[in-house]
Amino acid sequence: MKLTFWGAAQQVTGSMHLLQLESGLNVLVDCGLDYENRKEFEANNAKFPFDPASIDLLILTHAHIDHSGNIPNLIKQGFSGNVICSEPTLELSDYLLQDSLNIQMMEVRKKRKNYFKKKKSKKVSASVPQALYSKKHIIDFIDMTIALKDGEVFESENGEIQIELVPAGHILGAMSARLTINENGETKVIGFTGDLGNRNSKLVPDPIPMDGLNYLVSESTYGGRKHMNDSRNAEEILLEEVVDTCVNRGGKLVIPAFSVGRTQAILFTLNQLFASKKLPEIKVFTDSPLAIKSTRVYQQNLEYLNKEAHEFQRKYGSLFDFPLLQVVEDERESEYLSVLPEPCIVVSAAGMVEGGRIQMHVRNNIGHAENTILIAGFCAEGTLGDRLLRGQDFVEINRKERPVKAKVSRIDVFSAHPDHEQLLDYFRESNAGFLDSLFLVHGEAEQMKILADDVKDLKVIMPQKGESFEL
Repeated sequence: MKLTFWGAAQQVTGSMHLLQLESGLNVLVDCGLDYENRKEFEANNAKFPFDPASIDLLILTHAHIDHSGNIPNLIKQGFSGNVICSEPTLELSDYLLQDSLNIQMMEVRKKRKNYFKKKKSKKVSASVPQALYSKKHIIDFIDMTIALKDGEVFESENGEIQIELVPAGHILGAMSARLTINENGETKVIGFTGDLGNRNSKLVPDPIPMDGLNYLVSESTYGGRKHMNDSRNAEEILLEEVVDTCVNRGGKLVIPAFSVGRTQAILFTLNQLFASKKLPEIKVFTDSPLAIKSTRVYQQNLEYLNKEAHEFQRKYGSLFDFPLLQVVEDERESEYLSVLPEPCIVVSAAGMVEGGRIQMHVRNNIGHAENTILIAGFCAEGTLGDRLLRGQDFVEINRKERPVKAKVSRIDVFSAHPDHEQLLDYFRESNAGFLDSLFLVHGEAEQMKILADDVKDLKVIMPQKGESFEL
């Protein structure tokens, strides 16, 4: 069989790995959008380096757009097989793909205005700008999906491949994929981690290593990095930030957070603080339409959450609802927060401060020294979150330079990925003596190299985009 890496190869986004069996069966693991160069977004994602109609099965490890976002486009271009994922992943993917399409359509409308202006003056020859896919293709994706329950195994018609999903942590419903392949009288087992979770995370269980592997394809996002905080102390660490900003300085605490995963972990922690009577009487606003929908999916899928979440739910009846929490439903309410004359906490998307309502909240609060912008995780180079963390005196927001007077802090306590040492532990636990090769993906090349140098007793490969390997 042949394994080709078509995405997240020495970069963080666009996960897409193609496994081709000698029988002709083609299996694609993840099909995410590539955001590495936003100016080349359409060029990087519109076309596939293989025939989409040739794909027989698609395994989706979890719902994040860098793993799921190009599936509707794959369907649009001819894919007609089944998608395999967990039940929560299917639910969350529906919301995330709709949101991604809305963002694309906003960009398309801007481009079309410019296109038709140029067309009037006969200065354009290209076709009318289009989104990568339509709502119909999201509906098709849902209809084509087989959602595996815990412990279920999917087997192909001729029995040459069995697919088992193993809890990966990271976000609700995230799974690693363990593939058992029977080919030419031989059995080989290959594991794809998808994105792994940080140990002791809020809400989700710890990642479970896959057993009996001959090959492992693993994410390496935090290779060469160590988390600054222990996630078991999340309540204490977050409370310090709340007290410092909202009580001692009378300011607003603005927390950029991804709509799926981090927002829920932060709201759960604030609820824990409220339940233990430690949270000051300060209003908490969650301002992200996608996060609101995703939070409901978390609440409705308790069986996929960890023991800490189960115990809290049993004792208090809800993971996220508490009297101080206010859900912001529309943009008018969102704008009202900018003139609210009292300390408060605002949790809004997106996590790297790129797009979404969070840019408005950062813009409105960054010029006041009593406020804090609290970055709660990894920010890719060049994003607004990254520029804030670099300590710049001015940052550009909405094409205007703005002075940075607010305090900018960072905590790793809500990180959804394992750090360097946790990854090394995972590799050791995955190696029962059969593991031949470890392929590192979904990471920055320099950090990946640091991780690779620390891996013992394993052949480590850092594939480049389009590179193939015979297994």
